[in-house]
Amino acid sequence: MPCLSLTNVTLLALVILFAALVIMDFYSSCYFRKHENDYKLLLSEYRQRGYDLDLMTNYESFFGSLANYQKIIWFVRLRKGVKMKFSKDRNVQVEAYQFVQSLPEERISWILKLHRRYKAQALLFTLWLLTGIIFLNIVK
Repeated sequence: MPCLSLTNVTLLALVILFAALVIMDFYSSCYFRKHENDYKLLLSEYRQRGYDLDLMTNYESFFGSLANYQKIIWFVRLRKGVKMKFSKDRNVQVEAYQFVQSLPEERISWILKLHRRYKAQALLFTLWLLTGIIFLNIVK
């Protein structure tokens, strides 16, 4: 039986965490793609009402799936009532918050679910980084 040294265990943890991250990212991208028409409809409706929109969300289509988190976070923050500035001296319109907060649960729940998945991914990524730092310190 091979010896399971701390180096080997840490390396194995790095590989497993990396694989889990890749799988989670793939799953999250597929989940967004499944709801992409819902997102486009929400964004279109939001724009038609003339509400403030951050730069990233406004130009998200140029970034493909790399910016899925950035695409949804604007609406997540509006839904949660996080006070945001649109410009240096102006907050986002109250009506924008009211619009997103008044959306029926079935129109916004998928975005909130995806946001929770991205938070779990961020936690896993942090764990992977910390494990990598530990591994580098062991190997030295």
